[in-house]
Amino acid sequence: MRSLARHILHGILTVLLTGAALPVSGNAAEAAKEWRFRVYLDDREVGYHHFHLTQSDTGTRLISKAELQVTFLKIPLFTYRHENIERWNGECLESISSVTDENGELYRVDGNARDDGFRVTGSAGEAVLPDCISTFAYWDRSFLQHRNLLNSQTGEYIDVRVAYLGEGSISAGDTTRPAHQYRIETDDVELELWYSQEGHWLALQSTVDGGRLLRYVIE
Repeated sequence: MRSLARHILHGILTVLLTGAALPVSGNAAEAAKEWRFRVYLDDREVGYHHFHLTQSDTGTRLISKAELQVTFLKIPLFTYRHENIERWNGECLESISSVTDENGELYRVDGNARDDGFRVTGSAGEAVLPDCISTFAYWDRSFLQHRNLLNSQTGEYIDVRVAYLGEGSISAGDTTRPAHQYRIETDDVELELWYSQEGHWLALQSTVDGGRLLRYVIE
């Protein structure tokens, strides 16, 4: 579960539609979109992950909030709260500021794009990363082109392996829709993602400790 919170709940966890898919009309100064996911552990609802994305002439801003609680006989076994603000210029991360409370252990990540690269400070220490990096930006399918991604909870820059699994279908809300399926692997986590034919993020799932299934279900 600890590995899950660090790599999936990126706050993981983070985001839904392709930024390019959000239209900004010539007369509109700003366009906004919100997505709300329910989070399940097997068939039990354990929390939520919400995303609010705004686009304007100055770029894209994402606000992500997640809250999870796993209990046994009403006794909390695992709690997780995550808040994250990211600013983007196209497909390049401009800044990040996140706070995470994982079972009472606090994490902070702060980073900004500079002339010499992306400077980030987190529990992994300080680092200068390459230009035009990405977080686990599930909302923008173009993030799958990256082979390293920034963990928004710890500030680690993680190697990832991406595979396209083909076209199938997935339940999204009250309907079943055709979807493209991808798998992402790190040294610690394997997860699967589904996108609509238009590139909209529809679902996420990952097998976690004990063989249990973590699922994101869109409302």
